[in-house]
Parts: sequence; structure tokens; C-alpha cells
Amino acid sequence: MQTPSKKYVVDIWSDYVCPWCWIAKRRFEKALENFPQKDDVQVNVRAYRLAANHAPEPMVAALKRKLGNPDSAAAMMNTVSKYGQADGLDYRFDTMMFGDTADAHVLVKAVEDGAVKKRLVEALYEKSTSHGKSLFDRASLAVIAKDAGVSDAAIQLAWSSVELRVEMEADEHFAAQLGSGVPLFVFNEEFSVSGAQPEAAFLDALNQMVESAKVDDSSLIGQVCGVDGCKV
Repeated sequence: MQTPSKKYVVDIWSDYVCPWCWIAKRRFEKALENFPQKDDVQVNVRAYRLAANHAPEPMVAALKRKLGNPDSAAAMMNTVSKYGQADGLDYRFDTMMFGDTADAHVLVKAVEDGAVKKRLVEALYEKSTSHGKSLFDRASLAVIAKDAGVSDAAIQLAWSSVELRVEMEADEHFAAQLGSGVPLFVFNEEFSVSGAQPEAAFLDALNQMVESAKVDDSSLIGQVCGVDGCKV
């Protein structure tokens, strides 16, 4: 876990091919925008792959296989689309793809500028979900990245850096220890919220984080989110 530069830290594990993750991201951002101490919150983007080493395939086919039948897949897609629309997000399952997003995650890690990183993360969701752009082809990823303001140097670093891939794997290992899937939000390494919760739930979590931080630091030593302490 990286050293925080602000008073409070929220670590977010997600995957760009996770249907619920974009919705969760948007709801958390709305909650953070309405949080009085938002300028004191550091948000860290963490990597998690739902389909490590999985060849790209149409999202519809992946959902049918995962859920067992076409009707369950259709119901799930309808629900996600409905909630996405309510949050201003356009889901086009007919053109969405599913697969190993390693290059996309490493690309995000290669960007140091916070504002550019934020634009890139949003672009990865939007371009793949609403416009059917590939997250599995480096040429496609480079176009998305450049449009978001990512430098050529950062793009090349993503494709060549062994260290960034190790960081991605470390993120995944930590998430696996929590025993939960994504989206997953960990607040000050103390407690977690999983899933595309309502905006109010995220705001409650932010407030809880502040209240917890008021406790004497010595009483928090060793308190991290684990399977026993943060059932999600």
C-alpha cells in the first residue's frame, strides 16, 4: 500500500470489465463530491482482474456462461443498464468485451499525474462500455490513453515495466486476502464497503472513516481490513 499524502485514504479495487464497477465508481464520486472534507481524502486506484489469462470474448457470451443461462444473463444486463442509466452511464452490452485487463491496469499505474489518471480511468470505462473499444489491444489502449492526456512516455513505460506488473499483482494479492470480489472500497485500511452501493452508503462510510480517525492513533495499530474484521 502506498504512503498516503492526505489525512484520509480510500483504496478502490475494480476491473474495467466488471459491469457494476463503473456504477459504483460514479456513486462513490458523487458521495465524495458532497463530503465536506473531500480535499483531505486520497483515493488510490487498485488493480483487480476478473479474467486473468482469459482470452477476450463478447461480454454477452461471458455472462451467459457465468450465470448458466440466457435468461439470467439478460436479466442481469437489464438491471445493470437500468441502474447505469439512472447514474448517467450508457451500457452497450452488445459491443462490450470481457477478458484479461492487465495492460489497462498497468497503463493506469504508469500515470503519475492524479488528474490525468482520473481521466484515464473514466475513459477506460466509457470507451469499453459505451463505445465497444478494446481494452485488450495495446494500439486501442494507446488511443484511449492519448485522448485522456497520457504522455507517450507513460504509455511506453506501461508496456515495458516489470515493476508495474508486480504492483498490479500485489494489488490483486491484497484483495484476495480480503475474500471479496469487486468493486471493493477500503477506508483508511480499517473497514470496507463492497458492491455498487447507493450514494448515501458511500457518504456514510466516508463519515465513519472520519469518526474512526478521531480515535487515538495508538488504538489503531495493526487494525487492517481482514476476512474476520471486514465481512463483505
